[in-house]
Amino acid sequence: MTSQLATTNLSLGYGSDRTVTDVSVVFPPEQTTVVVGPNGCGKSTLLRGLARLLKPQYGAVLLDGVNIKDLPARTFAQRLGMLPQQPIAPDGITVADLVARGRHPHQRWFRQWSDDDNLAVKRAMDATGVTGLSERSIDELSGGQKQRVWIALALAQGPSIMLLDEPTTFLDLAHQIDVLDLLRGLEDRTIVAVLHDLNQAARYADHLIAMKDGRVVAQGAPAEVVRPEIVEEVFGLSCVVISDPLTGTPLVVPASRKVKAQ
Repeated sequence: MTSQLATTNLSLGYGSDRTVTDVSVVFPPEQTTVVVGPNGCGKSTLLRGLARLLKPQYGAVLLDGVNIKDLPARTFAQRLGMLPQQPIAPDGITVADLVARGRHPHQRWFRQWSDDDNLAVKRAMDATGVTGLSERSIDELSGGQKQRVWIALALAQGPSIMLLDEPTTFLDLAHQIDVLDLLRGLEDRTIVAVLHDLNQAARYADHLIAMKDGRVVAQGAPAEVVRPEIVEEVFGLSCVVISDPLTGTPLVVPASRKVKAQ
């Protein structure tokens, strides 16, 4: 079932500090939304608010029109999953056992492990290409393999909405592309991801949200958001924007700090 995620006048922060201010956005269902912006602009804080890990100071996060604070924890976990920046696995756990933990929101005292759970885990591991690693310890894997396993865990959870905070961090370029291709190929799911690389965001996103100082500066299709004046406003970087020769999506060519883009 497709779910719609939205925020209304959402403000988030830590203690008395406010990191995200008055954000109202609708995340298009079954599309990939990427949040971009400079370090410290509130991207990860926004994701934490969407995942109910941070209580709003003002405003609300809505899932199908219902404030997420009013949803039972199990129901919320079945419908929305989050992959943080640096997830931590128990020492020595195997890939299969870790992915199986994604089924915990579906367990109850009267409903233990079932054929449906087995099928969900199998499909998640097949989709991410980690089936052949099932008996290996997560500690033995490369960075790219680990990230695929974590995505498999999120898929096994079965949410219609997946939040991913910088899923390509610490990966080399080839593995970054592998992970982004994998996410782009997921069907019938709403993806919300934070990325640092603006060109990757423009290539893989259906919908872009650009943030600065905790506020949304622009949102829309990549061609609407990745424009020289917006890039300069958000990142303080002069640039030209051309068409990516492979995909036709916007491609940012930054100017040297000493050379003003024409």
